[in-house]
Amino acid sequence: MTISSVTRRRSTQCGRLFEKNGYVVVTQLIPPVMCDYISENIKVLEANSYFPYGDIQVEKALTAASPFVTETLLDVMTPTFSQAVNCDLYPTYSYLRIYLKGAHLERHQDRPSCEVSATITLSYDSPYVWPLYLESNGQTIEVLLEPGDALIYKGMELPHWRETFDGERQVQVFLHYVRQNGNYSEYKFDKRPALGHQLTQPSP
Repeated sequence: MTISSVTRRRSTQCGRLFEKNGYVVVTQLIPPVMCDYISENIKVLEANSYFPYGDIQVEKALTAASPFVTETLLDVMTPTFSQAVNCDLYPTYSYLRIYLKGAHLERHQDRPSCEVSATITLSYDSPYVWPLYLESNGQTIEVLLEPGDALIYKGMELPHWRETFDGERQVQVFLHYVRQNGNYSEYKFDKRPALGHQLTQPSP
């Protein structure tokens, strides 16, 4: 299901579909000007050698665990995502990845801090939209995200992956949450004292 915006009128239906299918796509969640602002912040960090090369999931990428710019986005978006899935959420951690040509994401599921996850495309340099795939109810779903679009999904439950990236660069931010009254509420802030602190686990 794709929705143009998260509203109170639609939140119940959206939440039901999220529970049924394990995912929902929210288009134009972040306005273009905000995508540009975050992307420019990332370019400044990149110019100052902030990002290490690769992580345990993707070799051909620049990565950062919980940089302040995405931790702020994680916090600000908590009410919006809570409304979208019709459930109160705690933020756990954010992650930033700049995919480079040849990047490949193996099929996987996430750890407990990713009970409810969102991946948002900020920008890409590619002739086409790079698909993200997930498995829902026994079917493979192809998700295409333009800058500002978000996929909200059950990161622990749904296998997800990407084929080899043929573009030059794609900036992707990951925002992770747990249900406040769920089995994983102890992972609030990913068991850190507060948002912005260094992660104990460096990977998404």
